[in-house]
Amino acid sequence: MHHSLSHRWARLVTRHWWLILLGWVFVAITLRLAAPPWNDVAYDGDFDYLPAQMSSVAGGKLLDQAFPGERSRSQIVLVLARQSESMHKNDQIVGLDLLRRLYHRLGEVSWQRAIENGYQQGMPAEDDPAAPWVTLALEAFGHSIEADKRFYESIADSVPDDAPTLTQPRMAIAYWDRGRLLETIGDSDEAVEKDFEAALVLMPRLPTEAVPIDQRPLVGWKPMLDVLSWDDRVIGSRLRKDGARLAVMQLSSELAATGNIATIEAVDTLIDDVLAYSGHLTEPGLELLMTGSAAIGGETLMAARDAIRYTEWITVVMILLILAAVYRAPLLVAVPMISIGFAVLVSTSLVALLTGWSINQTVPRLDMRIFTTSRIFIVVILFGAGTDYCLFLIARLREEAAKAPWVVACRNALSGVMGALFGSAMTTVVGLGMLWIASFGKFHYTGPIIAICLLVGLLVCTTLTPALLRMIGPVAFWPSKVTTETPKNLSLFGDPKGDSSSGGIWSWIALMLTRRPMATLVLGLLVLGVPAVYGFRNEDAVTYDFSSQLNHSAKSRQGLRALSQHFDIGEINPVTVLIVQKDETPRKEFEKQIKSLAKSIYSIDGMLTVRTSDDPLGDFPPDRDMGLLTSDAWKRRALRNHRVAKRYFFSSRPELENRLARLDVVVDGDPFSIETAQLVSGLGDTLHAMSADPESVIGGAEVLLAGTTPSIIDLRSVTLSDNRRIKIAVVLAVFAVLVLVIRRLGLCLYLIATVLISYYATLGLTLVFFKAAYGADFVGLDWKLPLFLFVILVAVGQDYNVYLVTRIVEEQRKLGWLAALRRAVSRTGGIITACGLVMAATFFSMTASAWFPPLARFFNPSMVSDGTSLRGIVELGFALGLGVLIDTFYVRTILVPSFVAAMGKRGSR
Repeated sequence: MHHSLSHRWARLVTRHWWLILLGWVFVAITLRLAAPPWNDVAYDGDFDYLPAQMSSVAGGKLLDQAFPGERSRSQIVLVLARQSESMHKNDQIVGLDLLRRLYHRLGEVSWQRAIENGYQQGMPAEDDPAAPWVTLALEAFGHSIEADKRFYESIADSVPDDAPTLTQPRMAIAYWDRGRLLETIGDSDEAVEKDFEAALVLMPRLPTEAVPIDQRPLVGWKPMLDVLSWDDRVIGSRLRKDGARLAVMQLSSELAATGNIATIEAVDTLIDDVLAYSGHLTEPGLELLMTGSAAIGGETLMAARDAIRYTEWITVVMILLILAAVYRAPLLVAVPMISIGFAVLVSTSLVALLTGWSINQTVPRLDMRIFTTSRIFIVVILFGAGTDYCLFLIARLREEAAKAPWVVACRNALSGVMGALFGSAMTTVVGLGMLWIASFGKFHYTGPIIAICLLVGLLVCTTLTPALLRMIGPVAFWPSKVTTETPKNLSLFGDPKGDSSSGGIWSWIALMLTRRPMATLVLGLLVLGVPAVYGFRNEDAVTYDFSSQLNHSAKSRQGLRALSQHFDIGEINPVTVLIVQKDETPRKEFEKQIKSLAKSIYSIDGMLTVRTSDDPLGDFPPDRDMGLLTSDAWKRRALRNHRVAKRYFFSSRPELENRLARLDVVVDGDPFSIETAQLVSGLGDTLHAMSADPESVIGGAEVLLAGTTPSIIDLRSVTLSDNRRIKIAVVLAVFAVLVLVIRRLGLCLYLIATVLISYYATLGLTLVFFKAAYGADFVGLDWKLPLFLFVILVAVGQDYNVYLVTRIVEEQRKLGWLAALRRAVSRTGGIITACGLVMAATFFSMTASAWFPPLARFFNPSMVSDGTSLRGIVELGFALGLGVLIDTFYVRTILVPSFVAAMGKRGSR
């Protein structure tokens, strides 16, 4: 920032400090009242933010169009199992208790969905959108009552003496609800009365306790579309094994949708109720666990929620401790904390308000989104950068206050650091802003949001902070005193009141660096180059496996292990293949084509089963013989008429009828793994080749793949492309800011080179650390880590270089290059070290969810509830903290000064 502009800004702030204080209070209160709560406008999920042209996104939209309101986008799988042994006879008691409750929930949700589709009374017509939901509600209540009867027969001799409730010991509410629905439909009075009578016998006070169906909140259950269980007479055989039983809840929500948290909590409560009521009625060793894509996604979001909470609190505590250690002055601790508190409050309220306006289209063309995990980055970067800005301003104020009256000192301090603060902030703002060019939505929105918050933080620290210091006066340094005898310099080492210009560790470092600069530079680059080469060669050692984000204690991973012991994991997450013919084809001919296509898919490597309208469960591959009168033939006919097959494989929408067909392909392997992704890519390549061949059964047809694995394939493709473009853009943008601020081309190129080496070295060391920490469980770093680490390190990592170099340039106006270098290093050493420790501490606070809960439970078992850490956030927090420490103690301390010294006058130009 131009010197005269800085001086005018400083004069304005110090003169009208009281107006600034009042103004910030007014802005903070106004925005807080106007802005919606963060969680009300925060989005989540990853697949929803892929570009519209990706196959999985286009396939998902086509599914929504072809099967409106019926598309299952994720699942929760309830696993009832024993490890290494067969199911016991009494295990069915627990299973039936689960099913009677679960099917009743399905009936409630289906009835509410029918009402949402306009249902009021009578039997809806077949083409009425409410019709399938009314039918499903009746079936679900029927399943619940049937399971309830068998359950009660099993426990008749051991029924507790407790007063009956809506669901215990009998499902009285299921009889009541079915009676109400039959009455609404207009069924026979006899059937209605029979259900009402049964309900009242089971629980006489039921009419006073039963809430009308349209008034039941059903929190967490709303996304449920269907339940497929081992108890189903037709499809149950595929969900039963000797040692396990499965119940699959099909959900309309994406696997990482924020609402899945409520669904997970609701299912958890259901499991607890089942185990509490009937778990003791069978032998020990039976497990009832939850897994599936929605369970993994929901637990990931819950872990992120915990990570945000821990990060915010640990960040505040760490900043307080560091400020107390640095200043040993309570008011100097309070000023930065107040300033950053305002910055966080104002910036988060501002972006939440803007996002609300964007969602509601209050402001035309405004396009903003915030995410649950964005808050972690905002809090950490604002606390880290904001504290750094305050530290630099206060350090300069300490120097100036030793030479001039307080008002003048405040003005001169702000004027003196404005250029460095502006340059430092702009490298970060511009670097993060470059994420706007990303195709992946979460990158596209997150970077600019953090940049906006950082600009607010810079404005706060250059207005509110000096205004507070101007108001408090020299007493801010109490119990120390500011005198005009000697200039004071902040240092983390030695006496904070000492004069580092005449001695101290930073003067010694400056002297050593300027004696043998070339040797120091070469050796320094070699030492950092070793891990940097390793990081460069393994930059793509990342994983897109969502389940590996959670540690082994996570319930969904426990359930996944139990499931994989008895079933193929791919069974619950098939790949959906959509075939769209250009022209309408007669149904019989279309079915024949799809049957032929299924036969071709079976020949592709890794394809286990193909589910079609002709074979809804994939039980009858081409090599399986079947006579017309065998039981298998009966089962196949029954399957075709089951609700699983009806309205599922062919669309009834007029524009797609007899044109669109759906196949579900079960692939051999974990849906989240790279190996499975390669198999699915092979499937896609084969199908696209067939569609390009006019002679094939799907010649000329459009082929789309949807589902978890195709989404991960597209996510990988998009993010790898984004990574390359964003890295180039960030480097160029930060370089441009450096040239603008420092005006030394050669030095700016070198500064960019140092942060690139620092990035790769940090990545290499992070890989080594987590390989050792996770052992055999390590499958790669989180896929988001390299990009966020690169952008933040390249942007934030330049802060300390800018602080140092701008001071060198300032000192050169009065001294020669060598003296200017030594003086700049000695004068800024302590403060930059303090800033680096603050920033590193805030980043390391992101790892708190991994170590704080067990530590807290060690001292007080009831203090922190059980939870699970999110590996991606822990890994990123560790990497960012490590990278900042490398920048602070190695790059800025050794590589930058030694380069300036080695280049001499030529390097300082």
